[in-house]
Amino acid sequence: MVITSLDGDRACRLRPYDRARCALVYPRKHDTFEQIARGFGIGVATAWRYVNDTIERLAAFAASLTEALTSHHADGCVLLDGTVAETDRVAAEGHFSGKVYREGVNLQVITADEGKLLWLSPALPGGTHDVKAARAHGIIDVCEQLDLEVLADKGYQGAGGTVIAPIKHRPDCRGTARERSSRRSSRSVSAG
Repeated sequence: MVITSLDGDRACRLRPYDRARCALVYPRKHDTFEQIARGFGIGVATAWRYVNDTIERLAAFAASLTEALTSHHADGCVLLDGTVAETDRVAAEGHFSGKVYREGVNLQVITADEGKLLWLSPALPGGTHDVKAARAHGIIDVCEQLDLEVLADKGYQGAGGTVIAPIKHRPDCRGTARERSSRRSSRSVSAG
């Protein structure tokens, strides 16, 4: 109904059902627009328009960050993690991720402690650090306002708010005798 109600007077080559299938095939199978166009017997520009229009219309129904977090009735704790989704961009500015050594986009994922997906952020360039992405989407501020504890990995250390991240290294700990010996020998090899 979303697709048919927003078509207006534009003549379409495919029925709404087939246009929805175009949009589902694109992220599911990683087909190119050329492959989708061939498969459905339409032009490449038409395939691009059907996929992007359908995704844009469905995205309008997605819950905001605050709505998604307030609908979650748990112990006041959520999990936050960032991931880099691979893209087919070639040398796009800021999209190369040193984390995974390829082009991609940074996505922030918030789940309940049992693993239920609560919210998925809009994409940022893959070179964006996880803490910077969380701040850009307002995740830290919203969770602090809602008094939700956020469990995150080491990439979120120093994020502030209610984010709990493991400590990378204790400042007063120098390691075990074996670790200190290993560090000393690796320094002497690299210095020599």
